[in-house]
Amino acid sequence: MWRVIVRISFTSDHNSRLRRHVANLFAAMNLQNTGTGLWESAAVPAATAAAQMAQVLQAIANPQGTVPGFAPFAALEHLWVYLDRV
Repeated sequence: MWRVIVRISFTSDHNSRLRRHVANLFAAMNLQNTGTGLWESAAVPAATAAAQMAQVLQAIANPQGTVPGFAPFAALEHLWVYLDRV
């Protein structure tokens, strides 16, 4: 099991489409939104966390291909990921 903490923010993400898409991926990983752009879990199976984080990175790398109605000028501002074994 892994404890996962993620801090993420975007610029020019009109209507928060990319943020909502990524938030759904975090929810599937049982991460709880604990503050603006901060998601955290006490324990997530390692395989689940790895698979979901791969989807998050794919969405960030190619938002036009994964997020319908994505604003073309939206971009990742920052992504901080903390993982540790529990």
